[in-house]
Amino acid sequence: MNHWISIILVLVGGEALSVLLFWILSKIFTGKDGAGISKRSVFKGMVERLFLFFALTHDLPHVLTLLGALKIATRIKDENKISNDYFLVGNLLSISLAIAYFIIWREVLK
Repeated sequence: MNHWISIILVLVGGEALSVLLFWILSKIFTGKDGAGISKRSVFKGMVERLFLFFALTHDLPHVLTLLGALKIATRIKDENKISNDYFLVGNLLSISLAIAYFIIWREVLK
């Protein structure tokens, strides 16, 4: 299968699943359907996973450290523990999804 077609297939399928997973996560942490999920946050998550997936498919695993540092620097807040827990779990889930995309691509589609 063409390298780029396999990457696109993994991303499209994974992002469809991620929307559902983040909706469930939001419901668990806030008790409301889709609360805290905006189009902006969905787009940012997609860009983040796209960045990680492309980096991993091109043998650049060090970007995980870079992304972690950037995310910590932009999320440091002490005012709301639920918000911090929500962002921590959301960030871990997002990075895990990007790694899963890479594994699926490498093991199944490559």
